[in-house]
Amino acid sequence: MTNDQRSRDDVSRRGVLRGTAAIAGTAATAGTAGAYRDEIDFRLPATQNDGEGRTLSLLGIVGGWVGVAPAELDGKSNPTLRLIEGEEHEIVWTNGDGSNHNFTVADEDGEVIEATDFVNEQGESLSFTITADEEMAEYYCMPHPVQMRGPIELVDADEVHELRVRVEDENGEPLGAEVFVGDHHSFSDVAARPGQEAEESPPSIARFDMLEDGEYELEVWTYGHERVTDTVAIDGDDQEVTVTLPATEPGDPTETYALRLEEGQWVGVGPDEIADESNPTLEFEAGETYAIEWENAIGRHQPEAENRSMEPLPGHNLVLASGGETNQWNTLVRSDFLDESGETQTVEFVAREEMGVYLDQSQLDAIGEVAVE
Repeated sequence: MTNDQRSRDDVSRRGVLRGTAAIAGTAATAGTAGAYRDEIDFRLPATQNDGEGRTLSLLGIVGGWVGVAPAELDGKSNPTLRLIEGEEHEIVWTNGDGSNHNFTVADEDGEVIEATDFVNEQGESLSFTITADEEMAEYYCMPHPVQMRGPIELVDADEVHELRVRVEDENGEPLGAEVFVGDHHSFSDVAARPGQEAEESPPSIARFDMLEDGEYELEVWTYGHERVTDTVAIDGDDQEVTVTLPATEPGDPTETYALRLEEGQWVGVGPDEIADESNPTLEFEAGETYAIEWENAIGRHQPEAENRSMEPLPGHNLVLASGGETNQWNTLVRSDFLDESGETQTVEFVAREEMGVYLDQSQLDAIGEVAVE
């Protein structure tokens, strides 16, 4: 399989973008859903939700609804929609395949409570609000009621809690980082999300709602700092924890690669064995330190997309991701975004056996392989 085929047909956005500033839709279910999602832009909420109504995003294809956001829905087929009883929620759904779809909310007897108009254009989205009440039991698509049907669960606001994760460096300075709590994902401040602006001197806090009592795996990381993992317990109350990320010190690089990012591809610059090669394979030895110097040759330009209802990623970057099954790839190294033509950046890292590919998150067809011995 070629790199282009793999990136366009099989890549799960959540796998590739885990631990990164993902704006477009994330993981997809098996089969053809991934191909649909790679062609469509999704409007995602900047945050969930202060204990009030939620914003939920879904992709509709004939094979079933695919969860987009929040993270608990991500990539799931016909996911359970958890709604806070008595609160108003927004549901945003997108036609993923160009078939005729609508979104219907029904009670236990199948009686329609709310239904949207029908949409038959791929990429078109509809948004509507509903107030969650005890009559709501399921949602479905009228033209495809067997395949495209999922349950609705009402949640008592008193039974779920908020966790606030404050992130800082070793000097106590706030850090914009990405935070995972179990299957939930957020950013430690809105400045870490492309296209969003933070308040002046904001506290770097990631917020998670809808957490039931129990223990959750906590993972926090950002480029240039160590990845920190821990366990956090929710027991009847909201709470806040502080995570300190030490700066990484990879040591002097044993070798430096130079790459230039062009439209849809990386081009080798150095050393000589990869010069002028398109998406060259980079060879590493596990445990050794390497540097990649790369140039953004296309500025902020990104592929055009119809029905765009959110901001694109703020430029281009370099990501090193794991190998294995493509719908399970995880980001291991991620650089900052560059948005000016001719701008350069050097990324230093320690090679890991899990590394399998490098790519630009803003154009997934710019992807090359990594060979680690």
